[in-house]
Amino acid sequence: MSFKTRLACTLATAALMGAAPLAAPMSAQAQSVTLKPTTDGLSASIRLTTPTTRFRFQDAGVARDDWTAPTRDAPTRDARLSGDAVEGAGDAFDRFTLLLKPDTTEEGRGYIAVTRVGDGYLLFAPALTGADDTLQLTLDAPQTWTLWPANDVSGYVYVGPVARIEQRVGGAAIMAPGLSPQVRTTALDTFDTAVNFFGHRFGAPPKPPTLVFTDQGAGPISFRGDVTDTEVISARLHGDDWAEPTDSALSDIRLLVFHESVHLWNSHFAVPAEGSPWLHEGGAQYLALVAASSTGVLNHEDGLDAISASLTNCRRAVGQSRSLAERIAGGPAMYDCGVTIQWLADLELRHASNGQRGVIDVWRDLIAQARAGRPDYGPADFVSDLPAGSAVPALFDAPADQRWSALEARLTALGVRWENRPSRQTYLMAALSHLNASNCAPGVSKGYYLRDGYVQMDNDAACGALAGDLELGKIEGFDPMADARPMFEAVQTRCAAGEPVRFTARGQTMVREALCKTPLATPLAYALTIAPPLATQD
Repeated sequence: MSFKTRLACTLATAALMGAAPLAAPMSAQAQSVTLKPTTDGLSASIRLTTPTTRFRFQDAGVARDDWTAPTRDAPTRDARLSGDAVEGAGDAFDRFTLLLKPDTTEEGRGYIAVTRVGDGYLLFAPALTGADDTLQLTLDAPQTWTLWPANDVSGYVYVGPVARIEQRVGGAAIMAPGLSPQVRTTALDTFDTAVNFFGHRFGAPPKPPTLVFTDQGAGPISFRGDVTDTEVISARLHGDDWAEPTDSALSDIRLLVFHESVHLWNSHFAVPAEGSPWLHEGGAQYLALVAASSTGVLNHEDGLDAISASLTNCRRAVGQSRSLAERIAGGPAMYDCGVTIQWLADLELRHASNGQRGVIDVWRDLIAQARAGRPDYGPADFVSDLPAGSAVPALFDAPADQRWSALEARLTALGVRWENRPSRQTYLMAALSHLNASNCAPGVSKGYYLRDGYVQMDNDAACGALAGDLELGKIEGFDPMADARPMFEAVQTRCAAGEPVRFTARGQTMVREALCKTPLATPLAYALTIAPPLATQD
């Protein structure tokens, strides 16, 4: 998931009363859920139409670790929550109650089950759906509370005060009261701009959208967003830095909102084929850059910086891998390489049409196809709209050792120029990745996190001196974050000599050693200096 936006609607009287049912007719094993706000979360009283000894939630991918064990109307018989099921102690049951506490972490999770939004909550309703895929929600709360949207349980549902729902020209917004004025204004202005920009080009979205923004995200990720089939975009901030956000942080918010807005069309109207997330995720991120550039939210230089980062990260992630398609089927590479592919396609389309057609027109065609009754699309549909001789297929089909030279040659022919300009983070990433590769056994999980001012390793036990969640202090006497380049150069010197790299753990003075027996190459970081503009005209 990661980056993922809304149009007009009116509050129904029933929704204002907080009693509107949300969804489909009941059948065997269907459930009704009555939600009641508590000081700790949402109490969910669940009724089944048929008694059972085991109730299984349909979505096994939702983490329910922060929910409390269920209680039964018959207190003499216990039931317990275990993973994706509630199990009785032998006798059949037809009701139980769960306390749905807000998620305490986003690490390793997809859609978040419960998030605080001021004194209300955002609930991922499918987390409560049973195995037969039916659900009915009602609300036991003051009349000032509501369920929003009031007729859909296919994704996020806001459970909270009606007064928080703001009607916008293109949809609705729900903003947590603790948001800083800068964040609030930035998010709302971008939401309005995004819905107008994409609506003008792609037509109205499937349903009126809602933007929900909160500063009560669980973290440790500083900001994260996604969008569900209820057309609710959830944007969650975490940490004290958002009280006085930097210009860079506000820019991240703008791109997040643009990105999630695109998904209203390229993931919910048109339906992406399985196995090619680089197409719709990379497409959303690239279209976010095009929209931001076209509306004056992003200037040309910052747009080139964003493309430079994607191009660099894509090359680093894929390297000489034989199968590009497999390598970009998940993780950050599907975004970075997806943007790279979309950008290349856009350059080719604009060049071939003298600026009259671009990648946004390809997406308009795919979305029009979906409106006409053929919603599914995949890479072949995208590629078929590109000019004859496009280099996009060659990226997938070229021999691995020729992939990047062929791409660079094509970019040069399209008028793009660049320099190698590694950033501090590029040096840090190159050194840490090389050390992990040198110390971890083949095939084991390895990585690291950039925390607030320090690096924390995230490695398998089979990673020698760098195993586990080690917090790094100094590497060769340098702070790896503040002094990334001199740290890299010191590590490079040690590795060239086949000597171990010396480091300390955070808060400690004892020197440890990590293996490094192979040379560490100077990293490549593209810095585009000349390229056609990203902005598109009507």
